[in-house]
Amino acid sequence: MKRIFSLFVIAGIILTFSACSGGIKGEEAKELINNFFDCIETKDYESASEFLHPERPAELDVFFEGLEKEEGLDFSDIQIEEYTGFSSAYYDSTVDGSTYSLEMDILLNDKEIEMEIEIVKNDNGYGIYNLDIDP
Repeated sequence: MKRIFSLFVIAGIILTFSACSGGIKGEEAKELINNFFDCIETKDYESASEFLHPERPAELDVFFEGLEKEEGLDFSDIQIEEYTGFSSAYYDSTVDGSTYSLEMDILLNDKEIEMEIEIVKNDNGYGIYNLDIDP
């Protein structure tokens, strides 16, 4: 009986650690966002698209240049002023994987805007899944 109980405990520990290894760490998310912003600042949209989740491709040039034209924004100097919130899930059934979402205030050449970026890691890949900008 003790052996069977021990096997269940060991199996539970293994499952717990394997489930946790699939999550997205905060520093990992921030690094991805910073690298993405570096590409956007230099208008290297092809490289920036490599940071997008494979399930969510986008025409980044159309998106960012449209915001620059319509809203008068300038993405040549993106500064994260502060992170204002985050949420994290080791498993989210809507994406069949892990999620990490960061809310932040950013400065674009002295103009403050709010942004939220959701990152997803699942069997289909890892990257930015949603990007919401509130000018």
